[in-house]
Amino acid sequence: MLAAGARVLFVGTGLPAMAADFARTHAGQHAVFSDAQRQAFGAAGLRRSWWAFLHWRFVANLWRALCCGFRQGRIEGDALQQGGVLVVDARGQALLAMADAAMGDRLDLGAIVTAARPSG
Repeated sequence: MLAAGARVLFVGTGLPAMAADFARTHAGQHAVFSDAQRQAFGAAGLRRSWWAFLHWRFVANLWRALCCGFRQGRIEGDALQQGGVLVVDARGQALLAMADAAMGDRLDLGAIVTAARPSG
């Protein structure tokens, strides 16, 4: 259950057609937006760098993903842009911010769910 007024939004760096494809295949009822100029990513403090791509932890993350059966398909959008999660309340106040430091970093799903739950 999400906090009153909360919504899940996906923002990617690909072109609008790529966002539409992601919406059809992965997003379910949730909105998907294209930010090809990475303005939202920059405002959120999410990294874009070769270092994040070449970070030593990427090798461990890649190994973990391969062992779990994940196989990377064609990359769409900006491959150097690192992802993250923002949980924002109805007033625009950030309740939680997580940013990847290396490709394939895991998100703390428990913390995300806790931050998105209604308080009280």
